[in-house]
Amino acid sequence: MKDKFIKWSERVANHKNALKTLFWVSFAESCISPFPAYFLVLFMLAHKVKYSWKKVAFVSTLGSILGGVVGYFLGFFFFKYIGASIVDFYNLDDDLATFQLKLKSGEFFILFLASMMPIPFKITAIASGLLSINFILFLFTSILGRGLKFLLVSFLTHKYGIKIKESLQDNFWMSLIFFVIMCFLLFYFFF
Repeated sequence: MKDKFIKWSERVANHKNALKTLFWVSFAESCISPFPAYFLVLFMLAHKVKYSWKKVAFVSTLGSILGGVVGYFLGFFFFKYIGASIVDFYNLDDDLATFQLKLKSGEFFILFLASMMPIPFKITAIASGLLSINFILFLFTSILGRGLKFLLVSFLTHKYGIKIKESLQDNFWMSLIFFVIMCFLLFYFFF
């Protein structure tokens, strides 16, 4: 499945509607889709396609944030109407309350890191709505984290081109570890 998505991303990167597609892939990734938008960013910039890295970063960030907002409200309304009965049925009230307390003790840090990680952002968005995390905090950390993530991926791909694309494709787990370390360093030095 991953290989098919990578091939599809490579084809779409050279299409005249690549930016629109990037917006919708970023949007969908943040609320319903399992496919990461950064693959499309990599292909659009690695081969020096006609788009500036700043524009690609902006479009992917905007789509991701708007999709995250939809994901947040999906979680919020899903829990309110269906999830509460599931929690009651399985007697998970205490477990949910414990998790919510842990999250609230470090909301900003956890939400910020989760929005930068290469894990599906929809998990963070839907869980934030589910746990009724402050929407303004969720939105702020999403803008900051998603913006930094897509700026970093776009800039590095623009700067190093095909090398960074191949490295991220071939060494996914090493790239993930590197990205997590970069997130911690960024957070440590700037926050």
